[in-house]
Amino acid sequence: MNRLPKEAVTFFFADIEDSTQLIKRLGEGYPYVLEKYHQTIRHTLDKLQGKEVDTAGDGFFAVFSSPAMAIHSAVMAQWAFYSQPWARKAGLKVRIGIHSGEAVAASTGYIGLEVHRASRVCNAAHGGQVLLSQATIQQLKERFNEGSLTFEDLGEFILRGFEQPERLYQLDIPGIPSNFPPPRTETPSPTVAVLPFANLSGSPEQDYFGDGMAEEIIIALNKVPGLRVVARSSSFAFKGQNLNIRELGEQLGAKAILAGSVQKHDGHIRVLAELVDSETGYNLWAGKFERELSDLFAVQDEIAQNIATALKIKLISKRVRNIKSRHSSDIQAYDRYLQGRQYFYQFSPESIQKALQLFREAVKQDDSYALAYCGLANCFAYLFMYIDNAEEYLLAAGSASRRAIELDPLLSEAFVAYGHYLSLENRFEEAERAFQQALELDPKLFEARYLFARLFYAQGKLEKAAYWFEEANRVRPEDYQSLLLAGHVYAGLGKKEKAMAAQQRGLDVAESSLLLDPGDIRALYLGANGLASMGEKGKALEWLERALALQPHDPMLLYNAGCVYAILGMTTEALSCLEQAYEEGITQRGWYANDSNLDSLRAHPRFQALLGKMSSN
Repeated sequence: MNRLPKEAVTFFFADIEDSTQLIKRLGEGYPYVLEKYHQTIRHTLDKLQGKEVDTAGDGFFAVFSSPAMAIHSAVMAQWAFYSQPWARKAGLKVRIGIHSGEAVAASTGYIGLEVHRASRVCNAAHGGQVLLSQATIQQLKERFNEGSLTFEDLGEFILRGFEQPERLYQLDIPGIPSNFPPPRTETPSPTVAVLPFANLSGSPEQDYFGDGMAEEIIIALNKVPGLRVVARSSSFAFKGQNLNIRELGEQLGAKAILAGSVQKHDGHIRVLAELVDSETGYNLWAGKFERELSDLFAVQDEIAQNIATALKIKLISKRVRNIKSRHSSDIQAYDRYLQGRQYFYQFSPESIQKALQLFREAVKQDDSYALAYCGLANCFAYLFMYIDNAEEYLLAAGSASRRAIELDPLLSEAFVAYGHYLSLENRFEEAERAFQQALELDPKLFEARYLFARLFYAQGKLEKAAYWFEEANRVRPEDYQSLLLAGHVYAGLGKKEKAMAAQQRGLDVAESSLLLDPGDIRALYLGANGLASMGEKGKALEWLERALALQPHDPMLLYNAGCVYAILGMTTEALSCLEQAYEEGITQRGWYANDSNLDSLRAHPRFQALLGKMSSN
């Protein structure tokens, strides 16, 4: 049997909102309005090389060779419907949906699931609104420039007839009202927060075990389509705080809170867990497990499955890896890995050395433990970037990440570690492929999106860097780093409004983080950068000085201090910090060469000498 050819196109669907009521109201005048509506869309197709596929009543189906053309067509059409006297007099409201994908090109039109998806995107819109799918946004390869058009991320929604959530964007057209109710879809994806499990073992040194248990559940739930999970950094910030469930839900933006306790003794564990509705305080699910320690992973998987069931989320086993499949069956190796991960998250030179030793012990205990090799690769990359620009660290990061992929070619974290290593080697095309592979394995993995953005930034590909910083924030909205860095990149692109909006959002999140952890130096120095960019010199210097007082020799802090001082016109201070950052280990020339914060320093002899030193090395 011959297969019909598939085409990659952008689908354009339009229809009239409340057409039945419009027919009743206009009576014999409706055919005239319908014909004018069809003529308007056909005019845009003629102008922008669109192809009419089908019309049925007030429905209109067309395709374009590029998403940019489809978007231009939507803008032209909505402007006509909003401004033309005939349309205003009739009270005509047209909704438009745009989606990019592949479909079978048959003699009768286009056939396939993506056609139905595009139709559902249109159905989700309101009259006067243009909705776009994430696939369309991703395919906008070149800078889209149509006045001051923006794309507003509305979040994830379940389209009618589809099980997996679709991220929808609204096209905002200047001069046309853009305040609409939420999309007409199924129930939005619920959000759950997992708190650190309380340690009931009687020894504070065992806290890492409860933290690790909660984190594994977070990782497992993050892979469940249709569910949003609050990041570890946010939920763990409430560790030890005596807040009620409603307060936790409000601060974390979570519908449900998972809390629990774990007790480890003589090769056995006792785990108590409960999932609570943050609005009502009612239990959605509770469980008690008394097992052998070797059954730990099965307990974690059962908890994750029960959470999904309680929130009415369908787990698809072929797409969601269970916790057991990611870890060593050797509990001692797992124990070392958990301790190493806890130290790694502290991101200090001392803690990284401790993490490195523990990851080494984990792979010594079990040489086939892929995640432990990822931990080793991440530690070596950190040492190379921030402590000592020694080739041995870089080679070790490459060796460990390759070993992780060999052991588990389905482990997304392994490809992230490998991509990070390749980026440090300046093997940019290979790094891009590694990050793309990581995202294919786990589309919601924050680290893959965030480091992808950093990769593009190092190459000076600012449009792509901004896109991926925004994408990172979409999977972790409580992350201030991705927002503030997106704002910084937008500023470099000359997109002042977008820069200000991202920086303000980032500052709001950073301030919330500092309320929970006043010693978060990254929040302080990235926040200082945002404040300086927004003209708040006094507050920017205050935040920066607080960070420098806490860790005056931190290389990333020194680099960012140089950026802040440069923005504020404090040239001598900026150059001194940048030179010190280089000496302390920040040797990535691409950062210095492409960072728009440093534009005021480029002609300065000291800055030129610093770049020359990097080139020679």
